[in-house]
Amino acid sequence: MGILVFLLMAFFVSLYFFTREISDWEFIQKVGGIKTGVPLETEDGFYLPVLCNVSGLDSITTKPTLLNSALSCLKTRFSIKGNTIHLKVVAGISFSKRDNCHCKAIHIGHLKSGNYIVYYGGRSSFDHQIGKFTIP
Repeated sequence: MGILVFLLMAFFVSLYFFTREISDWEFIQKVGGIKTGVPLETEDGFYLPVLCNVSGLDSITTKPTLLNSALSCLKTRFSIKGNTIHLKVVAGISFSKRDNCHCKAIHIGHLKSGNYIVYYGGRSSFDHQIGKFTIP
């Protein structure tokens, strides 16, 4: 019985780790797109809302063509260089009972005044602008 429990746990842990992946631009477009909102200022810096639903149930910037009821937005990776922000969505299977399909706002910290542009992809990707904002 202990071996069966161990095998089931190993299966679910491997399922969790092997189904996580950084979503490419084509996938994001198929599930309805992505955009950023206006940053919210708090005592510990700014939070940037990320509007994306990896389940494919919402039209954010385009009409969804792919339905993924099992996938969740696990996290959003980002980097800031100067006034440029690059972000990527990590999607995968979540074992939480709450709705994780929507991406959460990311804590981008304290920013200097200026105009900022947000792109989808790595630091060298400037093809897919998904937002812009100004910090007064």
